[in-house]
Order: sequence, then C-alpha cells, then structure tokens
Amino acid sequence: MTQPAPAAALPPCPITGRPALRRVHGVAASTLRGLWRHGQGVDVDRLLDGTTSLGLYESDCGLMFFDPLIAGDGRFYADYYARQKIHLHLSRLAATRSDFLQAASHIPRGARVLDVGAGSAAFRQHLAHADYRGLDPYADHDDPAIHRESLEEHAARHAGEYDAVCAFHVIEHLAMPLQAARLMARLLKPGGLLILAAPLHPSPLTEIPNLPLNLPPHHLSWWNPRAFSALAGALGLEVREACALPPSPHAGLVYWIHRLLPLRSSPPPDERYVAHRLRWHLSLLIAYGLARCIAPVMPLPAGARPIDAFLVARKSA
Repeated sequence: MTQPAPAAALPPCPITGRPALRRVHGVAASTLRGLWRHGQGVDVDRLLDGTTSLGLYESDCGLMFFDPLIAGDGRFYADYYARQKIHLHLSRLAATRSDFLQAASHIPRGARVLDVGAGSAAFRQHLAHADYRGLDPYADHDDPAIHRESLEEHAARHAGEYDAVCAFHVIEHLAMPLQAARLMARLLKPGGLLILAAPLHPSPLTEIPNLPLNLPPHHLSWWNPRAFSALAGALGLEVREACALPPSPHAGLVYWIHRLLPLRSSPPPDERYVAHRLRWHLSLLIAYGLARCIAPVMPLPAGARPIDAFLVARKSA
C-alpha cells in the first residue's frame, strides 16, 4: 500500500505550487532507460545522467506528475519521431481526430488561430474557415504558415494577437506547464480561447504498465478535466469545457493493447504503473504483437473508453 509522505518531502504541483497530495510510487531510472532502449529503440541515458530514481505523485487538483521533471529535448524528439514516424501516422488520420474536431467546433469563422507544437500542421485541414498559424521550433519542413521559434519568443512579439491558441498533446511534455500555458494565454486577445488536449488519467493508457510513450522524458504529467480546470483557474480563465473525449481512430493500437493485456497496471491500494517485472514486460510484448495485427483491420468499437482530456477556457474580455 502507498504510504503517505510528510508534506515537506513532497514536491510542488506544477499547476498549483502546493505540495503533492501523495507519492504514488518510485521509478528506477534504470527501468526507464531499459523501457526506452528495448521498447522504442531510443537511448535516454544522456537525459537521465545523474538521476537514480523518479517519483510519480498525485496533486490535490488531480494532476499526476513525475518528479524530477526531466523533459526530452530536440535531439531526443528528432530520434524518437524519426524511428516511430509519429507525425506521419497522426497526419494521415487527422481528419478523424476527436480533439481536432472538438477544437474546430469552438473556433469561429475568420478567427486567427495559433497551433502550438504544430508538427506537420495536421490541424490546419479543420480550419478552412479560419486564419491558421503554426508554432514549432522543431518543424522539419518549410511552411510559411509555421513559425520556427519558441513559445517564449513568439509571445514576446505577438501578445494579444490570436482569437484561439491550441496545443494538442503538448503540455504533458513540458517541465513547466503553468508557465507555458501562461505564455499561451498572453497570446490571446480579450475573449480569446485557450484549447488544450492531453493524455487522460485514469484511462486505458495509464492501465498499460511500462508504456514508454506515457513516461518521462516524453510524458511528464497525466491530466484530467479537474486538473485542466485548476490550470484555467491559475491563469484566471473561464472554463468553457473540461471533459474527456471519445478516442480517435489513431488510438486503435492503444485500445487493442489494453484490451489484449494479460496483466494491467496495479490499481489501488497497491497502485503501480511502472516496474521492472518480468510478467509485465511479457504481458506488454504479447499484447503489442497481437494489437499490431488486429488494429489495422478492426475499428474502434462504439463506446470505447476515452484516453484524452480536453479543455476550452476563455480569456476575460
């Protein structure tokens, strides 16, 4: 059973700054190195150098976060995306992404929109009715609609210029999510909308044990509507929508891995999501192999559980 730790020993929540509610469990850095090396073919030794362990914590606002918050850098993502062809996969299925569809439904005609962490600018196809701009310092192609600069640089020059600022599956990668969200809010006009999507907890995604893509240095935090509402409150924004979204077709592989797992992560009271357990490694390997065969030919069933949290929050007029 997870033992409560003294408040002074608990790290601050990245949103509220208050001490975490509890320490869920520890994660050996050697386990993370092995999961990334053998599960994704990516070497993270450089990023974890000097770190022996991390902790997974729960905030009183519902956010789950790792500490220390060790984020991937440009070199890490260049290697990871090149190996996994993630942007190609997401772009191919962009027309049916539930986060894109839900976000586009909130954006009025003629709005000026900034897509933070734009990648291949896949969201643009949903915004024929709006003025689209992307922001991505690591964009690997020339596109006049994408600014290749950091959020800090862009906010310094374009404060108050956008009707909507969107970030799809970006905030969970950041070591300082509140500061990044504050910069996004600064870019908004009065009455503008901040629209965010991130991995949901609890969900099938967090019930898959030892899943590298949901762990540092890739995902540093797991979100839910309550955590997103707390973020909006910390920014002084009015929550328009905070919810869990139906899964998108591109999540079919995750759905089938979860469905076919012989063993899942441990629920409370012995809650655990990451551990060097042979049974867990074998369980994930079996489910992944089967899911790779099934996902391309079996669509997501109706009523599949959500894996994304979603926020729409409005800046005061």
